[in-house]
Amino acid sequence: MSNNFGPLSQPVFTVDSGGGQPKQHQYYEQRMPRHTEPPMVPCWTFPPARAEMKRKSWGGLNAGMAWVLTLILLLVFAALGLGAYQILRLQTEVERLTQERPTQIQRIAPQRQVGLNPAELNKNKQKSAAHLIGVESASSGALNWDENLGEAFTHGIKYRNGGLQVNESGLYFIYSRVEFLSRTCKSSDLHGHAINRKRNGRNRIIMEDHTEGFCTPGSNQPWTTGSQLGFLQQLRQSDWLSVNVSHPHLLNKNYHNNYFGLFKIH
Repeated sequence: MSNNFGPLSQPVFTVDSGGGQPKQHQYYEQRMPRHTEPPMVPCWTFPPARAEMKRKSWGGLNAGMAWVLTLILLLVFAALGLGAYQILRLQTEVERLTQERPTQIQRIAPQRQVGLNPAELNKNKQKSAAHLIGVESASSGALNWDENLGEAFTHGIKYRNGGLQVNESGLYFIYSRVEFLSRTCKSSDLHGHAINRKRNGRNRIIMEDHTEGFCTPGSNQPWTTGSQLGFLQQLRQSDWLSVNVSHPHLLNKNYHNNYFGLFKIH
């Protein structure tokens, strides 16, 4: 077996006069296989899908904002309409009051001119009452009063025979006060003070007071004591009231210390 270690042959190049590629290159291109590019995976569906999602999201947002703006505009228009209605209503009310006020003034003015006198109104409201001052004793113990002295008066009640006659039935407050005065004192002294009522010819004591122990027996010092009565009583028309005392001769001559009266409550 022989080995040929002779020199390698030089490659021969041939040049095409037409300016083409060298034949060696053509040779290599013919001998060497061409590398083919790997097939591309179709991806034309991904970008359209992302664009569609983006378009849908913007479209939903725009629709929501449109609804919100619509509601806001409706509320604004409703508020403006309500305000206009209230203003129109107030104007109508003011015009009505302006027209009615002169008529009311014309109606009220004559009533003020032809009204009752205040004195007459007070007179009509005043209830039956009487107040008698001063006293003159009688031998029987009944007392006589003065209906015209000082602040004495009678209204709706008649003073007759030392007593007061009721002209109207109702509930009355009756009162009386007397004062006794003397220079002597006995242990047996007892001073009585009573109010009598006469009805249908019958006399009856309706309130009574007894005073004792007001002085020192055997003393020569002057003494004084008083008795006061006051109570409610249902009276009838024509009832007659009078005051009696046990010692009329000992009554104080000062008129303002002795009085008798009554007034109607209802």
